[in-house]
Amino acid sequence: MLPRDLIKRCSRNFPNKPAYLMGERSASWRRMDERSDWLAAGLQKLGLGKGDAIGVFSQESIEIYEQFLACMKIGAVRVGINWRYATEEFLHCARDSSIKALIVQGKLTDQIRKELEQFAKEGVLLIGYDGNHGLDLDYEAIIDQGRQRAVVYPDIERDDTLFVTYTSGTSGLPKGVVLSHGGLYDVILHSVLSVGLSHDDVWYMPAASSWVVIAMNVWGLANGMTHVIPEGAFDVKGYLRDVERHRVTVVMQVPTTLRWLMREYAAGGYDFSSVRMLVFGSSPASPELIRHVHEMWPEVGLLQTYGQTEVTGGWVTFMTPADYRLALNGRPELLKSVGRVGLHFELSVRDAEGRELPPGEIGDLWMRGTPMMKGYQNLPEKTREVLPGDGWLRSHDIVSIDADGYVYLHDRKNFLIITGAVNVFPASVEAIVLEHPAVEEVAVVGIPHPEWGEAVVAVVKPKEGEPLTAEGLIEFCRQHLSKPETPKHVLIVHEPLPKTLTAKLRKDEIRRQVLADAGKLPWSLTEGN
Repeated sequence: MLPRDLIKRCSRNFPNKPAYLMGERSASWRRMDERSDWLAAGLQKLGLGKGDAIGVFSQESIEIYEQFLACMKIGAVRVGINWRYATEEFLHCARDSSIKALIVQGKLTDQIRKELEQFAKEGVLLIGYDGNHGLDLDYEAIIDQGRQRAVVYPDIERDDTLFVTYTSGTSGLPKGVVLSHGGLYDVILHSVLSVGLSHDDVWYMPAASSWVVIAMNVWGLANGMTHVIPEGAFDVKGYLRDVERHRVTVVMQVPTTLRWLMREYAAGGYDFSSVRMLVFGSSPASPELIRHVHEMWPEVGLLQTYGQTEVTGGWVTFMTPADYRLALNGRPELLKSVGRVGLHFELSVRDAEGRELPPGEIGDLWMRGTPMMKGYQNLPEKTREVLPGDGWLRSHDIVSIDADGYVYLHDRKNFLIITGAVNVFPASVEAIVLEHPAVEEVAVVGIPHPEWGEAVVAVVKPKEGEPLTAEGLIEFCRQHLSKPETPKHVLIVHEPLPKTLTAKLRKDEIRRQVLADAGKLPWSLTEGN
């Protein structure tokens, strides 16, 4: 069985059940099957097929999922490119994945007009939809042409590549995670089972589909449930109105947006009564936040998840509503846990040499299961580093697992910063900061923040005699980095930054120094925690 087989079954078994709701639009399972068939046939007529990478540059829309389903059917490789990317990041993703075609939403074409002109010269097929896109090929015209011919379903193996999703890389550019048909199939079935979703649920997970989280918005392939997606970009007020309008039963948020959601809900006027369960993940939630959520919606079950892009966005651990009832009634230490491992994975806590540690010991998390990535796109050394063999993946997260199987996430290795559920690697920020002509040294660290979980802080030593202000450096970063990567605070120092004997920055010591002088931060470390 492959994901494309589930499309046909949902179409046959639940033909008129809404598969996707977006604002006033609705698409049934039969309609999604038909239009993805026509799109697949139209793409084949253009010469696209198995193994060809097809990029998508768009805000949220039902068409994104038509394209994903079409790729499942013909074995094309789906490549999501975040519409918020800077030009350099956009070009890197498109070229690194060797896209043969690019689907662009009409209102975004001006944003990348020069790049599209260059792609056209290179023979990339440019397909526009939704408005006056001005591109050579039109999405709906391709679908109309596909109606006139039957789609050819090629042989597909479980390990064949289905999609490449880009995440932040230590090199300063996003790295592509290569994921398979079989991995997605297993993630769909096991995640729906572990979360406890049913055919009658209405699921609303509003994160950007350019990331691996698109996998979570095809979970309905396992049971025929309905997905709600935002119109364009996520908006808190719009999200709460959608929950009320579509009678959503299960919602998913990351801790940062969950705080926004609670704040807006408390302002009044929203009906949340249809919601039976609130799922949250992508970054750790503080015990205080969990208590506040429970106090606001005491009848709503809480479920926290932990996972990684490298395991097809599949959730590895699940802290269930029953676990939270236990945690809130006599086991408060469990509020710091991310739950117990799902049956589709096995976990191992190991020391730096790869030796397994006993329960309760803190070490590196290794995981093994069928949804593992195939590797990083065009990064063989990095791939070998995290996939050492025997099906194991070295997660680079520091955890412990107690005697009852509860997993505790203690820290992220390599000083990864998680701000608003977005992964930021300090090295990529440092590389930009060092391009400023007045900067001699920089160390970027993550510091607790009441709104974002963590915030990017840059500790900078200027060049002798060079004028440098924190405000000026932040503005410089805004021109070259995405919003989450841009430092929220710059601390200027005049002594050399601490280093090891091998001249590496002592990030741990630098972070402690920032925390020790927290009064200089423009936010309180205790607020909201």
